[in-house]
Amino acid sequence: MRVVVGVGGGIAAYKACELVSRLIQKGHQVRVVMTPKAAQFVAPLTFRALTGSPVGIASEDEPEGPLSHVRLAHWANAMIVAPATAELIARLAQGIASDLLSLVYLGFRGPVVVAPAMEAEMWTHPATQRNIARLRADGAVIVGPAEGRLASGAWGRGRLVEPEQLVEALEDATQVKDLAGVNIVVTAGATWEFFDPVRLLTNPSTGLMGALIARLAAQRGARVALVHGPSLTFSVRDDLQRYPVVSAEDMLARVDQLMAALPADVFIGAAAVSDFRPAHPLGQKAHKDEVELTWAVLPNPDIIQTMAERYRHRTLIVGFAAETDNVVESAKVKRERKGLHAVVANLVGRDRGFGAGAHQAWLVSEEGETPIPGNSKEATAAFLLDWVRDHVRCH
Repeated sequence: MRVVVGVGGGIAAYKACELVSRLIQKGHQVRVVMTPKAAQFVAPLTFRALTGSPVGIASEDEPEGPLSHVRLAHWANAMIVAPATAELIARLAQGIASDLLSLVYLGFRGPVVVAPAMEAEMWTHPATQRNIARLRADGAVIVGPAEGRLASGAWGRGRLVEPEQLVEALEDATQVKDLAGVNIVVTAGATWEFFDPVRLLTNPSTGLMGALIARLAAQRGARVALVHGPSLTFSVRDDLQRYPVVSAEDMLARVDQLMAALPADVFIGAAAVSDFRPAHPLGQKAHKDEVELTWAVLPNPDIIQTMAERYRHRTLIVGFAAETDNVVESAKVKRERKGLHAVVANLVGRDRGFGAGAHQAWLVSEEGETPIPGNSKEATAAFLLDWVRDHVRCH
């Protein structure tokens, strides 16, 4: 994606540096346009070093050659203005083209994200709210402001949202909504099975894979319910329905409820559910000298297989198979035995599979097995949702 980042003149301009860096790390091409006041807070050279491209400020500047405001407006796929001060918002809303940033804005016809940052009283002033309403009516997506400590030291709503949220908002604004109208239930993370209040049976799953699937599905327009174990520590979108659970039995009960209530068009079981639970959990801590060396356990319910048995006739059922060897063959057996429409088979071990490390996966379905390109969980999530998009209407 080709992005023009417009930087307004406020103390929050320093956060635009991280925003630009995050966009570039995600593979986007970025050009920065600053207001004259923004250049008093952050040197244009900073953004030139981050992007490798000249930075424009005044209307007569030519970072892209003659008629740079036209070239930039035609070059970009998306535009984000952060921070957007009250003065800058007013100029954009009223179409006052007094610098390069406002000129580019007027000439651009794609998705625009505006992230306000100012004192709380300025944000709530009727004039600012009128200007924000006009920008929304013109098609701009307004993100924030957040509540927090402001430049004055006061506490209130007016703080620029974090760069991670801005990147997500920009990707939301530009994402094709090819899953609009689809109800998806996703599970994520490990379950905890307690022997007593301080000892438990679990696994190293962080829940990242399920969280990425849920987030991207919501970006693509799906209505998503995320059921996750206590190990999930990743931030997720505010518009996701989150259902925290602890044990495998808790997860099964919540998933079954959601599958029937939505009703779900797709179930993606990305959670690493514990296979066993203690047969006789204790209500209080057992002291070390009281603990037997052998603990009796019971098998946990198989959530994915249960969902397939109950809902396969109307719901696309996708499972995950984490294996240390014979990855694809094991996934084929699992898919057929459990009656799943597809299985994502991924290689796990001490140095891969869990968390944000190396990732290698295959999609196994009735059509055969396909290596998933990209070698990252983000790539796997995107590939899987492409497959879901192509199969959810015809399963």
